[in-house]
Amino acid sequence: MSLSCRIPFVALIALSAALFAGDAEDIAGLLNKGRADDALQAADKALSHAPKDARLRLLRGNALVALGRSTEAIQTYASLTADYPTLPEPYNNLAAVYAQQGDLDKARAALQHALQTNPAYATAHANLTDIYGKLAAQAYEKALERDVVERHQNNGQSPTPVVSAAPARLALLQDLVSRGGTASTVAAPVRTSTPTPTPTPTQVAVVKPVEVRPTPVAITPTPKPTPTVVAVVKPTPAPTPVKPVEAKPTPTPTPTPAPAAKPADNGKETTEQIDKTLQGWAEAWSEKRVSVYLSYYGHSFKAPGKSRSAWETERRERIEGARKIEVKLSSIKIKLDGDHATAHFVQRYRSDRLDTSTGKTLMLEKSGGRWLITEERVG
Repeated sequence: MSLSCRIPFVALIALSAALFAGDAEDIAGLLNKGRADDALQAADKALSHAPKDARLRLLRGNALVALGRSTEAIQTYASLTADYPTLPEPYNNLAAVYAQQGDLDKARAALQHALQTNPAYATAHANLTDIYGKLAAQAYEKALERDVVERHQNNGQSPTPVVSAAPARLALLQDLVSRGGTASTVAAPVRTSTPTPTPTPTQVAVVKPVEVRPTPVAITPTPKPTPTVVAVVKPTPAPTPVKPVEAKPTPTPTPTPAPAAKPADNGKETTEQIDKTLQGWAEAWSEKRVSVYLSYYGHSFKAPGKSRSAWETERRERIEGARKIEVKLSSIKIKLDGDHATAHFVQRYRSDRLDTSTGKTLMLEKSGGRWLITEERVG
């Protein structure tokens, strides 16, 4: 074939690749908007023209996951790993589905395959860290359950079941490293164990106690007065001499030493307790554990413009009505005032309905050893 015949064919291939790349971006956009049905239809249509396109097949698997069709998603990702064994993304997404099903051993094996293809792949490292954390939690729960059973058997009682932790939910990838860009993540499913930046602790100066010593006071004794001598004139009888009164020195009162200054309270531990409270509040919100989430609000909390019961009912409906929620806190600043505190931070909220980032302020009060929210402000 001559060069003049080959040029149109090469141009046609380039144009076709560009068209499929545009289809992939459109499908990824539909997934980010929560339109999984439309994304699946678009992926099937694009794959009818390019059945071997790796990214289109990856996005089709993501759409199946979002629709709850996990078995088909696993088949899609497994087929990708067979056709493209050097790509880490299909292994990562396969691990995410296994983890969602609670099969952590298979999830770990898939992530290890992903790291074999790309040892520096940060997303796979982060997901594998989550898997190891969940495996450790499972081992602890089993040991705790055995201990509970043994205790109740020794006491002749029925054992209380141990509540298992929520299954691991890892980040799905919708892009390929081989395309030259940093892999981005689809909004579902949500990772619940993303590392949170450690807040800068409030620096509190520690004042050393000052020892106050009493200043010695010199006591000068008052000299005894010289007795008065009365002359005796004869023959007149001498008058009875007046006995001089001996002046006693007045005792100087001993100065009372000033109380030693108490060392200043170290606020670092308190700040860490409040930061832990904030992270627990955000985690309960993300995992849609409504009862735990509401327990972070104190009895004195007043809902804006409505009763406490109406506010709790509304919060429960909104949280349970969302398909997925992710709440992350950053730039946390805490100010202490005795048993009261003010926390300022940036809140990133993501769900199937909304993706927003805003400043937030929580007023907290220490009650019964816990820091509880008494007021909530946005902005």
